[in-house]
Amino acid sequence: MKLFLTFMSVLFYFFNVYSQVDRQALPYGVNSDGRLIDVFENIKNKTKGSKTKTEKISGSPYFDKKFKTAQIGYFEEVLKDNIYIRYNAFSDEMEMAKSESQTSSEDALIKNKKVTCIINGYTYKYLTFIKDGELSAVGYLKELFKGNKFSLYVRETKEYKEGVKAKSSLERSFPARFVDKTEYYIGIENGSLKHTKLSKKQIINTLSSYEQEIKSFINLNKVKLRNSSDIIKLFNFLEEI
Repeated sequence: MKLFLTFMSVLFYFFNVYSQVDRQALPYGVNSDGRLIDVFENIKNKTKGSKTKTEKISGSPYFDKKFKTAQIGYFEEVLKDNIYIRYNAFSDEMEMAKSESQTSSEDALIKNKKVTCIINGYTYKYLTFIKDGELSAVGYLKELFKGNKFSLYVRETKEYKEGVKAKSSLERSFPARFVDKTEYYIGIENGSLKHTKLSKKQIINTLSSYEQEIKSFINLNKVKLRNSSDIIKLFNFLEEI
């Protein structure tokens, strides 16, 4: 009996140690059961990388180089486990890391309309949108407002610009660089997300069926609809009509 109890104690000790090590070894901050481990494997993809050597380019492909604690929405369910993510605005990828101190990554969140990412309180969605005079495209959009009738998103990306050498002393040289690009998109009644500029004229053209209501809101609140906060106030007003 004493030998049996000793054997069980040793067995329990090794099982407990193995469980702790196994949990600590889980990737991307996951500390959960096998089902969630499988889920995280399903939402992981390899980064497509870039043929451009970014260290020779002025600026950065990131708005924020640090990996941030993020939550993942997986088919309308927010996973309880946090992971570390940063947005590569040049390659349009959500890069995944095992810790906040990591400086590079070969893994990215899978691009799927049913997989969302919440960073610093903002929800990023991989959605279809329509630019002026262009065919529809897909990419990550940051949700600024989501109501029953209207939605507002911003697409913040980085574009690569080739360097230009001056041909004479009268011209300036420009290094290869990353350039910030910001675009806004409006959705109406769950319709297509359409590109818009933040101006009174553009907003009225985009929401032509609400022209009188928009003019009343502008006169009442003395706003010019030149920033996202004004548009959000407008949408809150129109939602109540």
